[in-house]
Amino acid sequence: MNRLEHFEDKIPISHVFGYDNDYIKVLLDYYADQNDVVIEHNLVSELMSRYAILSKELDRKNEQLEVYNHQLEILVEKKVAELTKAQVATIHALVKAAEARDNETGAHIERTSQYCKLLAEKLLLTDKYKDLNPSFPGIIEMAAPLHDIGKVGITDLILLKPGKLTDDEFEVMKTHTQIGYDTLKAVDDRYPGNDWIHIGMDIALNHHEKWDGSGYPQGLKGEDIPLAARIMALSDVYDALRSKRVYKPPFPHDKTMSIMQEGSGKHFDPFLYTIVYEHQYEFRDIFEELTIRHEGLQALQE
Repeated sequence: MNRLEHFEDKIPISHVFGYDNDYIKVLLDYYADQNDVVIEHNLVSELMSRYAILSKELDRKNEQLEVYNHQLEILVEKKVAELTKAQVATIHALVKAAEARDNETGAHIERTSQYCKLLAEKLLLTDKYKDLNPSFPGIIEMAAPLHDIGKVGITDLILLKPGKLTDDEFEVMKTHTQIGYDTLKAVDDRYPGNDWIHIGMDIALNHHEKWDGSGYPQGLKGEDIPLAARIMALSDVYDALRSKRVYKPPFPHDKTMSIMQEGSGKHFDPFLYTIVYEHQYEFRDIFEELTIRHEGLQALQE
């Protein structure tokens, strides 16, 4: 059927032949355009329908992929958690082995972990440290037991000596910071990405640094000392003063705080000390509660 025949039933042929050829051409062009619009509309409708079907299929596959990725993430997180727990258990076992060489330390690592966590939590509430990672208290709690891990490399003749160390012996004792750092660095090199190992490295190496730069092993000063190490320094000294040692009796809480106040701005970060002072009775409670629990466990074992 040609184009003219197509329109015979639309416009009476008698009407068409009543006009000149130009007008007939205009009519034919008009109806041709109308036909093209219909064809174009039908084509677009078909394409949109097919796109909708394809889009639904892609959505379904994307949902399946999201479920698969979520399951994979859970599996990876589970495996990472298992590896982390295994690493924590192994390293803490080594810490316990080091602690067992010196029975007077008692629940020292448990208490210092809780002091560090408490102090970190309080820092998050201050303007100065409000941007601190919210996970930092939990991380430093895990890392704190690593502070003296380097003592496994110190001979018993020095570590357990009942009297004051000679200058040479003290120089050997000071190497426990580097030994601890090197030990944890080896772990981090083989199993990278653990924040608590990184914090543990900072603590092990720097927890004997002092605010005024008179500490060791590097003589760091002020805020050049990593925050975790500054927190550990306060926690370690508080617990050491409260505990019995071969060279001293245990001091009560009030005397301990008085001694530490003298060290604020010299041994300790003065800002951190103010936080300890403000919450000193929570530190006291940690010491007393964990000491009582530790002594009770010892009594049961005997």
